[in-house]
Amino acid sequence: MPFAELSGLLAALCWTLSSLLAPTLIKQFGTFRFNTFRIVMAASMLLLISLWRVEELDRLALYLGPLVLSGLLGILIGDTFLFSAVHRLGPRRAGVLFAMNAPFSILLAWLFLNEQLSWQELLSCAVVLVGVIIAILFGRRGQTHEWETTQGLLWVGVLMGLGAALCQAIGALIAKPALVAGVDPIVASAVRVTTGAVALSAVYVLLYRPKHQATLSDARLFPITTWLRLLLLATVGMVIGMSVLVWGVANANVGIVTTLSATVPVLILPGLWITTKKIPALGAWIGAFFVVAGAVGIVLN
Repeated sequence: MPFAELSGLLAALCWTLSSLLAPTLIKQFGTFRFNTFRIVMAASMLLLISLWRVEELDRLALYLGPLVLSGLLGILIGDTFLFSAVHRLGPRRAGVLFAMNAPFSILLAWLFLNEQLSWQELLSCAVVLVGVIIAILFGRRGQTHEWETTQGLLWVGVLMGLGAALCQAIGALIAKPALVAGVDPIVASAVRVTTGAVALSAVYVLLYRPKHQATLSDARLFPITTWLRLLLLATVGMVIGMSVLVWGVANANVGIVTTLSATVPVLILPGLWITTKKIPALGAWIGAFFVVAGAVGIVLN
């Protein structure tokens, strides 16, 4: 199933692009408001698309509970943690922490889904993860861009990044049985993202906005270009990226798909080069070589 497993790489590319768009928008909107508006946009698009894809409502109803739970963990909690980490640590360091969803997924799949990996697949996954670690640990040398600075306490950002990875892994595993049973991946994504959108909106209206009303800028005054960038981010990162990942989880091994999706920290290096006008350190490129080699090993196994 090479094509299905490659969905992890496509999802990683989508998330890389959205990560590069996110920091500026987070500054304008604020982390929680940014995530709420982004998820609401994505949910609206997925619901429209899924209207033409829902064929067996009985089957969907049977797995509605797990998909809702998956959305609460993976979208409401996981995405909020992830973009909080992006704000505190920058997209590169947040990306390497989020890459921990791969080993988390492999461990959880082994514990709860009885999924087995060959030693070649395990070795390839290990090569990918080693490459990610090398790329991040040695990617900061000589970098002075604001995305490499820490906002607030470092340990808080680290915990948020790890929490996002764990929630992503758990959410994917909870959704797996519904996808294996034949629930359309787009419909499953629509349920998950809509659950997150409803929950985030409720928290935003009832708790966040009243508490931060005095410090929030008026979103109605933002230029149309800001809203278009947010719409682009929601489309690429959530509608396309998440749907592709869910499809891959349904048609391939969870551990392999999520390991390939964990290559975001390496894929983001060229984007950072273009954005910051600074060449990443040599160690970052060495790490990228390991990731590519591991990915090839996974697909060709």
